[in-house]
Amino acid sequence: MEEEYSGYISEMATEPVSEQFSDVTIEHTSGCNVMARAQRYGRWYMLKGLNEASRDKAMPRQMLRKEFDMLIRLQHPNVVQTVGMEQVEGIGTCIVMEYVDGITLKEWLQTKTKAKAKRGAKDADAIRIMDELLQAVAYIHSLGIAHRDLKPQNILLTRQGLHVKLIDFGLADTDDYAVLKQPAGTISYMSPEQMAMQIPDIRNDIYSIGVVMRQMPLPSYYKRVGDHCLLPVDERYQSIAEMQEDITRQSTHTKRLMRWTTAVGLGVLLTIVGLLLWRVQSLDNELNRVSNAKTEAIEALHIEMERTQLAQHTDTLTRWEYRWTDFMQRVMAVNQFCYDYTDRLDERFSDNDRDRIRETMLNEWQSWQQHICALSTAEVAAKRRKAHRVKSGME
Repeated sequence: MEEEYSGYISEMATEPVSEQFSDVTIEHTSGCNVMARAQRYGRWYMLKGLNEASRDKAMPRQMLRKEFDMLIRLQHPNVVQTVGMEQVEGIGTCIVMEYVDGITLKEWLQTKTKAKAKRGAKDADAIRIMDELLQAVAYIHSLGIAHRDLKPQNILLTRQGLHVKLIDFGLADTDDYAVLKQPAGTISYMSPEQMAMQIPDIRNDIYSIGVVMRQMPLPSYYKRVGDHCLLPVDERYQSIAEMQEDITRQSTHTKRLMRWTTAVGLGVLLTIVGLLLWRVQSLDNELNRVSNAKTEAIEALHIEMERTQLAQHTDTLTRWEYRWTDFMQRVMAVNQFCYDYTDRLDERFSDNDRDRIRETMLNEWQSWQQHICALSTAEVAAKRRKAHRVKSGME
């Protein structure tokens, strides 16, 4: 019985896959090194080799080998991954590394400066980038490696997620090597002692991180940490762990201070709002108290008028001479009642309140008195008309 196979196998699939790099493109050169991008098995890689003038020289070749020996040991998500060391046609011996699709921290900082950083905005991405950088440097330090050239150009950020990839270990060193010891680094990021000493010291990297930290849009407490990184070698942080602990401590302190400030500010705001509401309520109560007192005063006035029977009398009064003989005494008594009533108001009412209430009572009382005046005026006018007719012989 013949063995059966399922599926379809093309002739192309049986052809051997080339192990050679293709599409080799020189990205840039620096000193005796050449950086190229190349493709193999459908994936992109970065190749680091020597330029043509340096390929046969012992020192550049030893330095390239030393860099490879350190890189191949590193396995960390924030450190560029090294695949191997191979001979590549046209370049010679190369360190083969993963290709990182991203931008340098220097390019990212230039973008932030143009956008938000100029306005003093603090970026959450910057905090995370610094945290990942510290993790990467702490990792290589744990293996006894000092990078010695930490700067924004040697810190890549992936386009997906802006994650750190520490690159360029060409000047890195460790105590494992007794050769190729020399001062090295980038002047603006080097510690004073690194410019003169040959022995690698992880505190040199801490100094460089302090310089980088000052360039990033980070919260204010990072500035204090960065300043501490720039102290003389024996006074600055002695390890990345110590530095991370201080960042955590200062962050916690800052958050507590912000919460306390917010709480105090909220308390003050609530107090102010409470006082304003109390004042508004007091003014409202004051207005209502005076308004209610005016209404009660008018009612008291009408009761007094009913007691003196003045209102009933004027309703039936048609001639001024028909008024009561003590009519004016009763009118004066009501008038006095308005003053006595307001004088008896309790201490809740100020003199100004009493005047306003008295004025309301007197206005009400005056409108009623106008009826009496109208009767008197009508009688005087009638008498004048009668006298005129008599004088004219009409009567």
